[in-house]
Amino acid sequence: MAPIQLTAVVTPQPGKAQRFLDLFKVCSEYVQANEPQVYRYEIHEGIPELNGGKLQFVVLEGYENQEALDKHMKAPPVVALLKAIEKEKLTETQLIMTKPSSGVKARI
Repeated sequence: MAPIQLTAVVTPQPGKAQRFLDLFKVCSEYVQANEPQVYRYEIHEGIPELNGGKLQFVVLEGYENQEALDKHMKAPPVVALLKAIEKEKLTETQLIMTKPSSGVKARI
């Protein structure tokens, strides 16, 4: 099966950004230690003054296949993050699932 990439645009509710970042850090550490089939798991902070004053994050994730994504979504820190987002109303999030199409991948 083809690789799966996920992009999420995350807008934290006022006063909730640090809580979201703390939970994401725990997920990131778990991925690094336990999920070799996840080849990308990073967060980028938007620049509010260039984005209409909004604080936003862009999360970029890459999985070898659907099985890797399914396993990741069941990982304890990810489950905790998703529950906190819902229960504590931490963020508004738009998810976009993608597959490679065209363009320049990297020049690094």
